[in-house]
Amino acid sequence: MLKTLSVKISKDMEVYKNSAQKRPRIENTRNFKEHGMYESTIILPLHTGTHIDYPLHAIEGGKTSSDYSITNQVYKGYVCDLSNGIKDNIISIDIVKKISEIDVDVLFFKTKKDKLNSIGEACFDFEFPYLDAGASCLLTSSKLKFIGIDQLGIERAQPNHETHVNLLKNDILIIEGLDLTCIKNGFYEFIFFTLGIQGVEAEPIIVNIINVIK
Repeated sequence: MLKTLSVKISKDMEVYKNSAQKRPRIENTRNFKEHGMYESTIILPLHTGTHIDYPLHAIEGGKTSSDYSITNQVYKGYVCDLSNGIKDNIISIDIVKKISEIDVDVLFFKTKKDKLNSIGEACFDFEFPYLDAGASCLLTSSKLKFIGIDQLGIERAQPNHETHVNLLKNDILIIEGLDLTCIKNGFYEFIFFTLGIQGVEAEPIIVNIINVIK
């Protein structure tokens, strides 16, 4: 079994708060008429699409991509399906305390029944579900290495970005912008691939399911 849970990159993809600064741009830099071949350059903000956050994103002087080796390893994970609705769109302590002691490396929150939109279909949901600070604090006592969500952010309008800080200062890396529409609540084995960009606070990530754990 192999399923990819990362969204495709395009100029029309949904981006955080519909910000033009976060939208990818693909520019033709060489063409057949002038150069005899065709080449393009992509300008891709590192927090666009399915991406992983490292501590430097929220912690001054924090660790970067250079401090982690996450590719070509198999991780046991759990997908928590909350797509039928969450009170006030908050993933709270009451929700996570039921799963905080599960022995896994990866915890993904599924909050959507549909994929992230293209710009032509719908606008960014400013009231998206998010993981609150108290719940993130509780999860830091777990053995988790990664926490992910199918929204473009894991927190929303939180003072001092508490959810990010709580997780990242405890070396729990954050994956945002997943496509979890193809999978259900349950246990899986995952493998991740990054671009291997050095010294950055975030980068695109390919997330694959390689096995369903019965």
